[in-house]
Amino acid sequence: MITLVSSMSDAASRRRPTVHSVLLRAAGAAALAVSSQAAIAQAPAAGEADSASAEAEIIVTASKRSESISNVGSSITALSGDRLSNLGISSFQDFSRLTPGLSFQSVTPGRSQISIRGINVGTTQPSSSVAQYLDETPITAAATAALAGELNPDLDPFDMSRIEVLKGPQGTLYGANALGGVIKYVTNTPEFDRFAAAMSASTGAVHKGGTDYAGKGMVNIPIAEWAALRVVANYRKDAGFIDNVALNDKDVNFAKNRGGRASLELRPVDGLKIRLSAFTQRLNVGGESSVDGLRTTLTPAFGDLTQSRPIPELIRDRFNLYNATISYDFGFATAFSTSSWTDQKYARTSNGPSFAPNTRFSFASDGENKKFVQEVRLQSKDAGGHGLEWQLGFYYTNERYNRTSTDLILDFATGLYSVDFFSGTIAKYEEKAGFANATYYFSPRFDIAAGLRYSENKQDGFGYGNDGNFNGRSGASKDDAITWTVTGRYHPMEDVLLYGNVSRGYRAGGPNFFRVGQVIPTEFEPEELTNYELGLKASTADKRLTFSLAGFYIKWSSIQLPLIVNFQTFRGNNGKAESKGFEASGTYSPIDGLSFSGTLAYTAAKITTDERAGVGAAPGERMAGTPRWSGSLTADYEWALSNSLDGFVGSTFTASSNRPNSYKASVNTPYVLLPGFSTVALRAGVKTDQWSFTLSADNVFDKRGITDDYTFPRFYGETFGGLGTYYDNLGVIRPRTIKATVSLSL
Repeated sequence: MITLVSSMSDAASRRRPTVHSVLLRAAGAAALAVSSQAAIAQAPAAGEADSASAEAEIIVTASKRSESISNVGSSITALSGDRLSNLGISSFQDFSRLTPGLSFQSVTPGRSQISIRGINVGTTQPSSSVAQYLDETPITAAATAALAGELNPDLDPFDMSRIEVLKGPQGTLYGANALGGVIKYVTNTPEFDRFAAAMSASTGAVHKGGTDYAGKGMVNIPIAEWAALRVVANYRKDAGFIDNVALNDKDVNFAKNRGGRASLELRPVDGLKIRLSAFTQRLNVGGESSVDGLRTTLTPAFGDLTQSRPIPELIRDRFNLYNATISYDFGFATAFSTSSWTDQKYARTSNGPSFAPNTRFSFASDGENKKFVQEVRLQSKDAGGHGLEWQLGFYYTNERYNRTSTDLILDFATGLYSVDFFSGTIAKYEEKAGFANATYYFSPRFDIAAGLRYSENKQDGFGYGNDGNFNGRSGASKDDAITWTVTGRYHPMEDVLLYGNVSRGYRAGGPNFFRVGQVIPTEFEPEELTNYELGLKASTADKRLTFSLAGFYIKWSSIQLPLIVNFQTFRGNNGKAESKGFEASGTYSPIDGLSFSGTLAYTAAKITTDERAGVGAAPGERMAGTPRWSGSLTADYEWALSNSLDGFVGSTFTASSNRPNSYKASVNTPYVLLPGFSTVALRAGVKTDQWSFTLSADNVFDKRGITDDYTFPRFYGETFGGLGTYYDNLGVIRPRTIKATVSLSL
């Protein structure tokens, strides 16, 4: 993961050393960091929500200011770094099961359709409805040409400060694509007052699969009184558990995730902070985590945890991010500047149908997304519960995309490929925005906050290929949007918060790439969404009992949906939808060492217009990919075995109800109602202040939960007269996994 974000603590006067000495110390620190790679990985696991434990409350930056999670006037889930480690969270799927209102559709790591509160039209959505941030840098693309609807980096959470999930539109502070909410990974900043290191190693066995192993490490080095460096490295292999019977290949869906980040923070003079960060991730996946299944029964066609794919389905993903964040405290206000550059390359192969004996189609796609982001902010100091707080900012991004798609025909007799068809798209996206936010405290108990953002973007590009339907396509668009939010907070007593907010979000429009003489709309417009929310957050004075409840109603209009005219697919703004429900969470610690936590969410999201000619949805149909009910329960107990050794045990239960993969009249993604599923995780171990040993088991009862039903390959083969029989691709969760983890901290 990366690092960025500037810390806010005061800096004392520092001596200014020479550039030569800084470079020498930084180089030495980096060398030491590389030599100290070990690391952590534990098993998937448990649930947390809007509150901290009885020991300490989580501080979040949802409003781009640091504040207690119990004082945020909106629904937010946060998992602290310690909690992530204790529960063995190592992937997006792990923590998503613990977040009320968050759901996803996926058949492989790094390729997920994510939704919050049901704001997702399914696999046809042009770009993501959930913005993801690493500290203050957006890591998801905004333009439709970038495959932004499914390209979501799967960040390893080792040495994270926390993961925040902000629910409801966050367009005022986070801009386009924060339509349903924001997932924010917040990294630990370098520490100036001590040397620190952490390392961990784990290994595990997957039922009917291979062996997991991981190594991760962190080193923090104070270089001088005014400079500190933090370096993190990680390597994780998630074992495969799907056998490809066509190739007689075992455990083909393994995933290797390796990467690291480095953060150098400088405080050369009072009030000035400079943080330079870099992050890199390499993801290699050997095959889809999906089985070939029968649509009528949703059972495997070739046996448990099997698929029949004559061509290997590989994924390669490389993601790099570089950031410079500078802040200066003027006393009355603090100025921030954050500049980021991201570069993502990806490649994927998948199986297609067969139209001639002893041959098979293979679909290959690859591309590169490059993105520059600049944001500057000036924000007042904290009002301390009296008077006015304010924030002004400007945002700019420039994104460029280049992707290709090739249909290959494999001749099994010769083993040679021939090109049947290829196409490509080169496009760019540019956005500018200005925003302002203010909070007025009428008293320490009551305040009102309001925010406004104006955004405009322009996009253009062209397509090419070896077919007249694709070669020479071009398109351009330009649109703008105003998003806003109003929030009221009232504390009837010290540990109780009542709040209400109304907020507007949007997703950028874009061009329809078309050929000269083709009669389709040249562009589609932005989407608009309005969220109405009421909430309660409460706790006892000692924080042993905490509770939060949020109810919401969402109106979504001008939804960007695919339309088909004369066999040509383009996008228009035809749809309307609504979503309503609630999210609840709580924690309880009756005695020292014993704690319980739970989450529960209900989401009723549905299309309200007739979209049978597009995505295939009739009025009143449920939004794709969203369960009505989801929740989790967690219990942990810790006790002293001796003066220096503690024991601990814990368990987690997660569950979600059924959800549709598509819509009942959908043509290319036939409708299937995916059954709900539940999982149980157990963990136990011993620990001291410096080391710990954990034995954990995830999916104890070895359930076959289905995460998605990807039906396009079957549709393609059956519609165009492919030879043989075709099956649905059923994404499944990992079978029972037993893992041992040893960690050490200095």
